[in-house]
Amino acid sequence: MNKEKKTILLVEDEAGNREILAEILCDLGYEVIAAADGSSALSIIRHGSHIDLVLTDYRLPDMTGLDVVRTLRKALPDVPVIMLTAYGNIEGYFQSLSLGVFEYIHKPVDKRELERVVQMALRAP
Repeated sequence: MNKEKKTILLVEDEAGNREILAEILCDLGYEVIAAADGSSALSIIRHGSHIDLVLTDYRLPDMTGLDVVRTLRKALPDVPVIMLTAYGNIEGYFQSLSLGVFEYIHKPVDKRELERVVQMALRAP
């Protein structure tokens, strides 16, 4: 990874999961901007915050992670997205891929898997 600190937008509605994921990502050397719901995430995106990667939960209280990705693609089409879910299904997986989601990770998230996928996503062209 280059020396420039990368910024990850973390969208997770469960406070405990959000804190754990943010801590893991910070420990790995990333700057984390956390959002508790889709609306907050979209507000961060609209206000021009520099984002290198989005890590979003599939199920959010106000919308789905897919809704976040659809709006993100209009503003930041080249930013990679990793989808997290505790409720994985084939339809959601294929919808995510059709929107250009880099990877689909099932919860609970393994720290090593998260690190590997984040690094790969940030290196992707």
